[in-house]
Amino acid sequence: MRSMLHKAAIAGSLAVLSLGVAMAADIPTGVVSDSVLANVDGTNAALGANVYAGDALSTNSGGTLRLRVGSGQLFLLASSDASMTQDHSRIDLLMRSGTAGFSATDTDPLEIDTPVGTVRPANDKHAYGQVTLIGPRQILITSYEGTLLLTRNGEERLIEAGKSYRVTLAADSANAPAPAPDPQSGQGAGAGGHKHQWIFDLAIAGGAGGLGYLAWHFLCESPSAPSNLTVTTQ
Repeated sequence: MRSMLHKAAIAGSLAVLSLGVAMAADIPTGVVSDSVLANVDGTNAALGANVYAGDALSTNSGGTLRLRVGSGQLFLLASSDASMTQDHSRIDLLMRSGTAGFSATDTDPLEIDTPVGTVRPANDKHAYGQVTLIGPRQILITSYEGTLLLTRNGEERLIEAGKSYRVTLAADSANAPAPAPDPQSGQGAGAGGHKHQWIFDLAIAGGAGGLGYLAWHFLCESPSAPSNLTVTTQ
């Protein structure tokens, strides 16, 4: 009898878990607020369409896609490919190619995942930034307003407003496991002795500036984007 009850309890728990996953899958993670030559899961990205975790997002040459996620925004520029994922309360844009960015604060549940690291707003001040995949181990990250935070395996790096960096993942860090906690500081080793997972090079303003203007022009139509935003790079 106990064995039967135990099996029934397990079956019930699995059923509840499956129901919870199914319900979560039915909850949209974002809404299409602007679309030009863009697709969601292989179909035309219609204005007002819901986007769910697991959906594939893409833009053609000359295309753009903007999503509202909570009170923040995510965008893809031309010839970009990404997908939406969800980890508990956070919405991740997993990049595979092209250029993506956001307009948000750290209270908005969104971030951009790349092979080099994860990018999100650094604090509760409005941040507007973008990331371009240059290669499998290299990105161009630019902050046009506010401060961005790049993280990977316990290491962190702030990108201040007006800065644009070409960031390369060091060869010995690509497949490295997360560092063990430092017993002295309570932090991962990436915050102390074993650092330098990245190689940072200050980018030339001209190349980032053109993309920055395009993204600014794309986002400034939204009421959440500041009307007095000035794009600068150094």
